[in-house]
Amino acid sequence: MEGLQQADDELVRRFVELRGRQQGAFSRAQAVASGIDDSTLARRCRNRQIRRIHQGVYVDFTGPLPWATRAWAAWLACGPEAALTGETALRWHGLSGDWDDRTIQLAVPQSRKLERRSGIRITRHQDFPSWLQDGREPSVVRLEVAVLTAAAGRVAPDRRVALVLDVCRQRRTTPDRLLAELARLPRLRGRATLLQVLSDAASGVQSFLEQTYLIRVERAHGLPAANRQVRATYGKQVNYRDVEYVPYDVIAEVDGRMGHADAMSTWRDMRRDNTAMLQGKITLRFGYQLVSDPCAAAGQIAAALTLRGWPGVLTPCSPICSARGGF
Repeated sequence: MEGLQQADDELVRRFVELRGRQQGAFSRAQAVASGIDDSTLARRCRNRQIRRIHQGVYVDFTGPLPWATRAWAAWLACGPEAALTGETALRWHGLSGDWDDRTIQLAVPQSRKLERRSGIRITRHQDFPSWLQDGREPSVVRLEVAVLTAAAGRVAPDRRVALVLDVCRQRRTTPDRLLAELARLPRLRGRATLLQVLSDAASGVQSFLEQTYLIRVERAHGLPAANRQVRATYGKQVNYRDVEYVPYDVIAEVDGRMGHADAMSTWRDMRRDNTAMLQGKITLRFGYQLVSDPCAAAGQIAAALTLRGWPGVLTPCSPICSARGGF
Protein backbone atom coordinates (compact mmCIF):
# COMPACT_ATOMS: atom_id res chain seq x y z
CA MET A 1 0.00 0.00 0.00
CA GLU A 2 2.82 2.38 0.82
CA GLY A 3 4.31 1.80 -2.63
CA LEU A 4 0.97 2.60 -4.27
CA GLN A 5 0.68 5.79 -2.25
CA GLN A 6 4.17 6.86 -3.27
CA ALA A 7 3.32 6.19 -6.92
CA ASP A 8 0.17 8.30 -6.61
CA ASP A 9 2.12 11.12 -4.95
CA GLU A 10 4.67 11.02 -7.75
CA LEU A 11 1.89 11.28 -10.36
CA VAL A 12 0.43 14.28 -8.56
CA ARG A 13 3.84 15.96 -8.32
CA ARG A 14 4.53 15.45 -12.03
CA PHE A 15 1.08 16.73 -12.97
CA VAL A 16 1.60 19.88 -10.91
CA GLU A 17 4.97 20.45 -12.62
CA LEU A 18 3.39 19.81 -16.04
CA ARG A 19 0.70 22.42 -15.44
CA GLY A 20 3.34 24.87 -14.30
CA ARG A 21 5.36 24.43 -17.51
CA GLN A 22 2.18 24.83 -19.56
CA GLN A 23 1.13 28.06 -17.84
CA GLY A 24 -1.76 26.31 -16.10
CA ALA A 25 -3.15 24.57 -19.21
CA PHE A 26 -3.55 20.81 -19.52
CA SER A 27 -5.33 18.31 -21.72
CA ARG A 28 -7.80 15.58 -20.76
CA ALA A 29 -5.27 12.97 -21.90
CA GLN A 30 -2.64 14.45 -19.56
CA ALA A 31 -5.11 14.46 -16.68
CA VAL A 32 -6.14 10.82 -17.28
CA ALA A 33 -2.47 9.81 -17.44
CA SER A 34 -2.08 11.41 -14.02
CA GLY A 35 -4.96 9.39 -12.52
CA ILE A 36 -7.74 11.97 -12.90
CA ASP A 37 -10.90 10.61 -14.52
CA ASP A 38 -13.64 12.42 -16.44
CA SER A 39 -16.03 12.57 -13.49
CA THR A 40 -13.38 14.32 -11.41
CA LEU A 41 -12.74 16.83 -14.19
CA ALA A 42 -16.47 17.52 -14.51
CA ARG A 43 -16.85 17.97 -10.74
CA ARG A 44 -13.91 20.38 -10.55
CA CYS A 45 -15.37 22.40 -13.42
CA ARG A 46 -18.71 22.64 -11.57
CA ASN A 47 -16.90 23.72 -8.41
CA ARG A 48 -14.96 26.35 -10.41
CA GLN A 49 -11.63 24.78 -9.48
CA ILE A 50 -10.71 24.38 -13.14
CA ARG A 51 -12.09 25.78 -16.40
CA ARG A 52 -12.58 24.21 -19.83
CA ILE A 53 -11.06 26.35 -22.64
CA HIS A 54 -11.45 24.04 -25.63
CA GLN A 55 -12.88 20.57 -25.97
CA GLY A 56 -10.53 18.34 -24.00
CA VAL A 57 -8.38 21.26 -22.76
CA TYR A 58 -8.57 22.92 -19.34
CA VAL A 59 -6.76 25.45 -17.16
CA ASP A 60 -6.28 25.10 -13.41
CA PHE A 61 -7.63 28.58 -12.56
CA THR A 62 -10.77 30.57 -13.36
CA GLY A 63 -9.49 34.12 -13.73
CA PRO A 64 -8.46 36.00 -16.91
CA LEU A 65 -6.36 33.98 -19.36
CA PRO A 66 -2.81 35.27 -19.95
CA TRP A 67 -1.61 35.16 -23.56
CA ALA A 68 0.91 32.36 -22.89
CA THR A 69 -1.83 30.19 -21.36
CA ARG A 70 -4.04 30.74 -24.40
CA ALA A 71 -1.15 29.74 -26.67
CA TRP A 72 -0.57 26.52 -24.72
CA ALA A 73 -4.31 25.73 -24.66
CA ALA A 74 -4.61 26.25 -28.43
CA TRP A 75 -1.65 23.99 -29.11
CA LEU A 76 -2.96 21.28 -26.77
CA ALA A 77 -6.33 21.44 -28.52
CA CYS A 78 -4.81 21.02 -32.01
CA GLY A 79 -1.47 19.29 -31.38
CA PRO A 80 0.85 17.59 -31.37
CA GLU A 81 0.76 17.94 -35.18
CA ALA A 82 0.46 21.71 -34.96
CA ALA A 83 2.88 24.59 -34.42
CA LEU A 84 2.67 28.21 -33.40
CA THR A 85 3.15 30.37 -36.48
CA GLY A 86 2.91 33.95 -37.76
CA GLU A 87 2.72 36.74 -35.20
CA THR A 88 1.98 34.21 -32.44
CA ALA A 89 5.32 32.53 -33.14
CA LEU A 90 7.14 35.88 -33.22
CA ARG A 91 5.83 36.72 -29.77
CA TRP A 92 6.71 33.22 -28.53
CA HIS A 93 10.25 33.69 -29.87
CA GLY A 94 10.46 36.81 -27.69
CA LEU A 95 10.45 39.52 -30.35
CA SER A 96 8.90 42.84 -29.47
CA GLY A 97 6.32 44.37 -31.77
CA ASP A 98 2.72 45.32 -32.31
CA TRP A 99 1.58 41.72 -32.60
CA ASP A 100 -2.00 40.54 -32.93
CA ASP A 101 -2.63 38.78 -29.61
CA ARG A 102 -6.39 38.31 -30.03
CA THR A 103 -6.00 35.13 -32.08
CA ILE A 104 -3.57 32.25 -31.63
CA GLN A 105 -2.16 31.29 -35.04
CA LEU A 106 -1.31 27.64 -35.68
CA ALA A 107 0.12 25.85 -38.71
CA VAL A 108 -0.76 22.22 -39.43
CA PRO A 109 0.02 19.73 -42.23
CA GLN A 110 -2.04 20.15 -45.41
CA SER A 111 -3.87 16.85 -44.85
CA ARG A 112 -5.15 17.65 -41.35
CA LYS A 113 -8.82 18.43 -40.88
CA LEU A 114 -9.73 20.36 -37.75
CA GLU A 115 -13.01 21.84 -36.58
CA ARG A 116 -13.15 25.57 -35.90
CA ARG A 117 -12.20 26.65 -32.40
CA SER A 118 -12.80 30.05 -30.89
CA GLY A 119 -9.70 32.23 -30.76
CA ILE A 120 -7.60 29.95 -33.01
CA ARG A 121 -6.64 30.54 -36.65
CA ILE A 122 -5.43 27.51 -38.59
CA THR A 123 -3.34 27.50 -41.78
CA ARG A 124 -2.39 24.34 -43.66
CA HIS A 125 0.93 23.74 -45.40
CA GLN A 126 2.35 20.94 -47.54
CA ASP A 127 5.91 21.51 -46.31
CA PHE A 128 4.93 21.72 -42.65
CA PRO A 129 7.67 19.43 -41.20
CA SER A 130 10.43 21.59 -42.71
CA TRP A 131 9.06 24.68 -40.95
CA LEU A 132 9.52 23.41 -37.40
CA GLN A 133 12.19 24.39 -34.93
CA ASP A 134 13.56 21.24 -33.33
CA GLY A 135 13.12 20.46 -29.65
CA ARG A 136 10.46 23.04 -28.78
CA GLU A 137 7.22 22.50 -26.90
CA PRO A 138 4.77 23.75 -27.80
CA SER A 139 5.96 23.24 -31.34
CA VAL A 140 6.83 26.49 -33.08
CA VAL A 141 7.96 27.33 -36.59
CA ARG A 142 11.49 28.60 -37.10
CA LEU A 143 12.01 32.32 -36.60
CA GLU A 144 12.56 33.11 -40.28
CA VAL A 145 9.38 31.25 -41.25
CA ALA A 146 7.48 33.14 -38.55
CA VAL A 147 8.72 36.50 -39.86
CA LEU A 148 7.76 35.79 -43.46
CA THR A 149 4.37 34.24 -42.72
CA ALA A 150 3.51 37.09 -40.35
CA ALA A 151 4.48 39.64 -42.99
CA ALA A 152 2.45 37.80 -45.64
CA GLY A 153 -0.56 37.88 -43.33
CA ARG A 154 -0.61 41.68 -43.28
CA VAL A 155 -2.79 43.14 -46.02
CA ALA A 156 -1.17 46.59 -46.29
CA PRO A 157 2.23 46.46 -48.09
CA ASP A 158 3.72 49.13 -45.81
CA ARG A 159 2.90 47.04 -42.73
CA ARG A 160 4.60 44.00 -44.30
CA VAL A 161 7.69 46.09 -44.93
CA ALA A 162 7.67 47.56 -41.42
CA LEU A 163 7.45 44.12 -39.80
CA VAL A 164 10.35 42.59 -41.74
CA LEU A 165 12.65 45.56 -41.25
CA ASP A 166 11.78 45.88 -37.56
CA VAL A 167 12.70 42.25 -36.90
CA CYS A 168 16.02 42.70 -38.72
CA ARG A 169 16.70 45.82 -36.67
CA GLN A 170 16.25 43.77 -33.47
CA ARG A 171 19.16 41.60 -34.76
CA ARG A 172 17.36 38.30 -34.15
CA THR A 173 17.85 37.34 -37.79
CA THR A 174 19.38 38.82 -40.92
CA PRO A 175 18.14 39.79 -44.38
CA ASP A 176 20.32 37.06 -45.88
CA ARG A 177 18.69 34.37 -43.73
CA LEU A 178 15.25 35.66 -44.62
CA LEU A 179 16.13 35.72 -48.32
CA ALA A 180 17.28 32.11 -48.09
CA GLU A 181 14.02 31.14 -46.39
CA LEU A 182 11.98 33.12 -48.92
CA ALA A 183 13.54 31.07 -51.71
CA ARG A 184 11.89 28.01 -50.13
CA LEU A 185 8.45 29.67 -50.11
CA PRO A 186 7.61 30.26 -53.79
CA ARG A 187 3.86 30.66 -53.18
CA LEU A 188 4.05 33.09 -50.25
CA ARG A 189 1.67 36.04 -50.49
CA GLY A 190 3.42 39.32 -51.31
CA ARG A 191 6.64 37.49 -52.16
CA ALA A 192 7.83 40.01 -54.76
CA THR A 193 7.53 42.90 -52.32
CA LEU A 194 9.32 40.97 -49.59
CA LEU A 195 12.11 40.03 -52.00
CA GLN A 196 12.72 43.71 -52.82
CA VAL A 197 12.51 44.77 -49.17
CA LEU A 198 14.99 42.13 -48.03
CA SER A 199 17.38 42.95 -50.85
CA ASP A 200 17.30 46.59 -49.72
CA ALA A 201 17.72 45.53 -46.08
CA ALA A 202 20.82 43.55 -47.04
CA SER A 203 22.32 46.84 -48.27
CA GLY A 204 21.65 48.57 -44.93
CA VAL A 205 18.01 49.72 -44.94
CA GLN A 206 16.62 49.22 -41.44
CA SER A 207 13.14 50.72 -41.34
CA PHE A 208 10.05 51.38 -43.42
CA LEU A 209 10.94 55.06 -43.71
CA GLU A 210 14.50 54.26 -44.77
CA GLN A 211 13.12 52.04 -47.51
CA THR A 212 10.70 54.80 -48.50
CA TYR A 213 13.66 57.16 -48.73
CA LEU A 214 15.65 54.70 -50.84
CA ILE A 215 12.86 53.99 -53.34
CA ARG A 216 10.75 57.16 -53.48
CA VAL A 217 13.41 59.78 -52.81
CA GLU A 218 16.80 58.48 -53.93
CA ARG A 219 16.04 56.07 -56.76
CA ALA A 220 12.91 57.77 -58.07
CA HIS A 221 14.71 61.10 -58.51
CA GLY A 222 18.03 59.92 -59.91
CA LEU A 223 20.10 60.84 -56.85
CA PRO A 224 23.47 59.15 -56.39
CA ALA A 225 23.59 55.90 -54.44
CA ALA A 226 24.35 56.55 -50.79
CA ASN A 227 26.09 54.49 -48.14
CA ARG A 228 23.86 53.25 -45.34
CA GLN A 229 24.35 52.64 -41.62
CA VAL A 230 27.73 54.37 -41.76
CA ARG A 231 29.70 53.93 -38.55
CA ALA A 232 30.68 57.23 -36.94
CA THR A 233 32.55 57.95 -33.71
CA TYR A 234 31.70 60.94 -31.51
CA GLY A 235 34.25 60.96 -28.69
CA LYS A 236 33.80 57.60 -26.97
CA GLN A 237 30.34 57.09 -28.45
CA VAL A 238 29.71 55.09 -31.62
CA ASN A 239 26.64 55.84 -33.75
CA TYR A 240 25.42 54.93 -37.20
CA ARG A 241 24.30 57.44 -39.82
CA ASP A 242 21.19 56.30 -41.68
CA VAL A 243 22.23 57.63 -45.10
CA GLU A 244 25.48 59.32 -46.10
CA TYR A 245 26.59 60.55 -49.51
CA VAL A 246 30.23 60.07 -48.64
CA PRO A 247 31.93 61.93 -51.51
CA TYR A 248 29.82 65.02 -50.85
CA ASP A 249 29.67 65.00 -47.01
CA VAL A 250 25.86 65.09 -47.03
CA ILE A 251 23.96 63.08 -44.39
CA ALA A 252 20.25 62.19 -44.32
CA GLU A 253 18.81 61.02 -41.01
CA VAL A 254 15.44 59.28 -41.20
CA ASP A 255 13.45 59.24 -37.96
CA GLY A 256 10.05 57.58 -37.63
CA ARG A 257 9.32 58.85 -34.14
CA MET A 258 6.51 61.38 -33.87
CA GLY A 259 8.52 63.09 -31.17
CA HIS A 260 11.50 62.28 -28.99
CA ALA A 261 10.81 60.23 -25.92
CA ASP A 262 12.86 62.47 -23.65
CA ALA A 263 15.25 65.37 -23.53
CA MET A 264 18.29 63.07 -23.59
CA SER A 265 17.21 61.64 -26.97
CA THR A 266 16.86 65.15 -28.36
CA TRP A 267 20.27 66.11 -26.98
CA ARG A 268 21.95 63.05 -28.50
CA ASP A 269 20.58 63.93 -31.94
CA MET A 270 21.64 67.56 -31.59
CA ARG A 271 25.14 66.57 -30.48
CA ARG A 272 25.47 64.14 -33.35
CA ASP A 273 24.33 66.73 -35.91
CA ASN A 274 26.57 69.42 -34.44
CA THR A 275 29.59 67.11 -34.47
CA ALA A 276 28.93 66.24 -38.11
CA MET A 277 28.68 69.95 -38.93
CA LEU A 278 32.02 70.62 -37.26
CA GLN A 279 33.47 67.90 -39.48
CA GLY A 280 32.19 69.82 -42.51
CA LYS A 281 29.14 67.65 -43.16
CA ILE A 282 25.57 68.75 -43.90
CA THR A 283 22.82 66.86 -42.05
CA LEU A 284 19.20 66.89 -43.22
CA ARG A 285 16.51 65.20 -41.11
CA PHE A 286 13.30 63.64 -42.38
CA GLY A 287 10.29 61.96 -40.79
CA TYR A 288 6.93 60.74 -42.03
CA GLN A 289 6.75 63.56 -44.60
CA LEU A 290 8.74 61.15 -46.79
CA VAL A 291 5.53 59.15 -47.27
CA SER A 292 3.33 62.11 -48.19
CA ASP A 293 5.88 64.30 -50.01
CA PRO A 294 9.03 62.44 -51.10
CA CYS A 295 9.58 64.93 -53.92
CA ALA A 296 10.23 67.80 -51.49
CA ALA A 297 12.83 65.69 -49.66
CA ALA A 298 14.48 64.82 -52.98
CA GLY A 299 14.69 68.50 -53.86
CA GLN A 300 16.37 69.34 -50.58
CA ILE A 301 18.89 66.50 -50.87
CA ALA A 302 19.67 67.46 -54.47
CA ALA A 303 20.26 71.06 -53.42
CA ALA A 304 22.66 69.99 -50.66
CA LEU A 305 24.51 67.62 -53.00
CA THR A 306 24.81 70.36 -55.64
CA LEU A 307 26.31 72.72 -53.05
CA ARG A 308 28.93 70.04 -52.36
CA GLY A 309 29.87 69.48 -55.99
CA TRP A 310 27.50 66.80 -57.24
CA PRO A 311 27.56 67.07 -61.05
CA GLY A 312 24.27 65.27 -61.55
CA VAL A 313 20.79 66.60 -62.24
CA LEU A 314 17.67 65.72 -60.27
CA THR A 315 15.23 63.64 -62.33
CA PRO A 316 11.48 64.24 -61.86
CA CYS A 317 9.76 61.08 -60.70
CA SER A 318 6.57 61.84 -62.65
CA PRO A 319 4.93 64.55 -64.78
CA ILE A 320 3.58 66.14 -61.58
CA CYS A 321 6.79 65.84 -59.56
CA SER A 322 7.29 68.90 -57.34
CA ALA A 323 11.04 68.39 -56.81
CA ARG A 324 13.07 71.30 -58.08
CA GLY A 325 16.48 70.69 -56.57
CA GLY A 326 16.11 73.57 -54.14
CA PHE A 327 14.47 74.67 -50.92
